[in-house]
Amino acid sequence: MRTRTIIGLIMAVIILAVSILVCALRWDAWFTMPEEPEWQGDTLNIRTLTFSDDSTFPCQYTDTLTMVVLGDVHNTLEQSDYRRIAQQCPGTQCYAQVGDFVEREQFYYRQLLQHQLDSTLFDSIPLLACPGNHEYTKELHDKPDATWAYAYRLPDNGPPGRESQSYFVDFKHVRFVVIDTEAAFMLSDYTRLNAWAKSVIRSACQQWVVVMMHRPVFASRKGRVNTMVNITLGYALNEADVIFSGHDHTYARKGKPMQDEHDMHKPVWITTSSTTHARTPKESRVHDMILSGGPFYEYMRIDEHTLTIQSCALDGTVIDSVQLVKR
Repeated sequence: MRTRTIIGLIMAVIILAVSILVCALRWDAWFTMPEEPEWQGDTLNIRTLTFSDDSTFPCQYTDTLTMVVLGDVHNTLEQSDYRRIAQQCPGTQCYAQVGDFVEREQFYYRQLLQHQLDSTLFDSIPLLACPGNHEYTKELHDKPDATWAYAYRLPDNGPPGRESQSYFVDFKHVRFVVIDTEAAFMLSDYTRLNAWAKSVIRSACQQWVVVMMHRPVFASRKGRVNTMVNITLGYALNEADVIFSGHDHTYARKGKPMQDEHDMHKPVWITTSSTTHARTPKESRVHDMILSGGPFYEYMRIDEHTLTIQSCALDGTVIDSVQLVKR
């Protein structure tokens, strides 16, 4: 009996160790990469206008910042869709994207994305880009594919070894922090990512702090909870005002839609999706608002005292809204 118990404990320890290893190495890394299609058009310049250490843009100094936040796109939006969003969001000065902008990290999909953005507003205003799991190769890498660095020049003020993957950009009234959640899979990354996130949030001189990352802390679909992301960032982001995420292909909000300085401060967590690949959300008491469908986008206006977000369907219908006020 004692021998069986010992063998059972040994087997349990082995199974637990293998499970932790597979999670740490990203289970989706074991799937084979589909063959890369051939691009049928001309070769495109995929260098995108982005924020970097040696560039500044007028939107960084304006009293009112107006921007669009896109969720996962996966190359599913066409030029007409981007033009429609721009028409419904007047005065947009820059935009942000929460990751999985492309279906795969292959060069073909970068070309396709540039073709889809071509001659639209989003081809001429600066972008805050966030890496998602589709920006990584399906192998055991801790950095996005080479097409990421080719397409985007981003600030190198991130945590050591993760520069230009996690970073921040300062505007007049808001610090915008981008976090690469693919760097939150290994225990070795916990300290530097957690400490860096808390440091850049607390050191912000601006009135507002907005965070963007791909994998959400609070999953809105069954089976999508990522323990390491939750452990690494769950409490580290509590002093931010708004946290955008994607990955789940649903819309969800956790936090009050109306909040002013007299309320106890709690961040608003928004998960959004801009792809046509909509998924069914789980029933969850964690979220104050949750729904399926899409594509969705976020239209955000920030000044010294007010931060407003309209969450919209592609036809411009407002599905949710948030207003935060600080005097």
